[in-house]
Amino acid sequence: MRNANEGISLAAIVAKETTTGKWNGTGGGIGLGTGGIGLFIGGVSGSKQEQTQRAKNFESPKEEEYCLLNVYGSIIKVLVFGVLFGLSARLFTSLSNTGSDFAEPVTTTTATGKIQSIMGGMAEMVSILGTVVPFLVIITAMIWFLFFSSKREKEELTRVEREAAKTKLRIDVYRRLRYVESDHVVFDPITGREVPAERTCINKLIEALVDESNDISKRN
Repeated sequence: MRNANEGISLAAIVAKETTTGKWNGTGGGIGLGTGGIGLFIGGVSGSKQEQTQRAKNFESPKEEEYCLLNVYGSIIKVLVFGVLFGLSARLFTSLSNTGSDFAEPVTTTTATGKIQSIMGGMAEMVSILGTVVPFLVIITAMIWFLFFSSKREKEELTRVEREAAKTKLRIDVYRRLRYVESDHVVFDPITGREVPAERTCINKLIEALVDESNDISKRN
């Protein structure tokens, strides 16, 4: 088992190899409006952060965030389907009508006439569906927002709270991990477990240590 003070903590490496600052500059241009030509000059500014690749690999676990896509993702897919179906139906009907306008008159007793009759029936059915389906999708979306969206919001809040508690444990474990440059490994001074100093391996080590900590807490 390694000496608990061997190497350097991951948090210290990230802090040392991460720089933050501000940038600023000036910009200008010429604009044409109802009052004539105008010249404008202004200042621009912002913040920046630079990290070494090692600092990026050794970053602490991220805080869990509320995700709107988890709440509204399913209904957004339904709405997109409705829009695409309606547009596709309109396109199909338009192409069918265009084709029939240029076709020579034929009787329904011929093979060509039967095909055109079938295509005409399909075009009519698709046209009806192209109107009905988007309408039903909108009604479905309204019902979902009125009666089911609040439940999904509560589920997402519960997930975030649960993950936030777990993330706190992850960060506690992360803060005690140390990097040994000579062996290119990351180890935990308490358990002695070590892994290659790669992002995926570090994440797996943190998860394993958190799970062990939870198991110990449950037994106690």
